[in-house]
Amino acid sequence: MTEEDKLTDEDVGEILDMICQDGVYKRAEIVKVYCPACGEEFIGTKRHAGGFIVGHKAFHEFENTQDLIVANLGGA
Repeated sequence: MTEEDKLTDEDVGEILDMICQDGVYKRAEIVKVYCPACGEEFIGTKRHAGGFIVGHKAFHEFENTQDLIVANLGGA
C-alpha cells in the first residue's frame, strides 16, 4: 500500500510532499474528485486526479460506443 492509498477526506486541501512510484511530488495538493456518470470517487494529488478523470471519461465513452454498436445491430 502506498502513502496515497491511505488518504482520506480529512486530507483534502492539504499540501504535501509525496513519494510515489513515478516520482516525487513537491507541494502536491490533495483533492477529491468523482465521476458524475457512475459516482466513483478518488482522493489524491491533482496529477493523479487528472488521470482518474481522463480514464473515466475514456471508459464511459467506450461503454457508450459499445451500446450504440449493439443498438445499430438490432440488439437491446
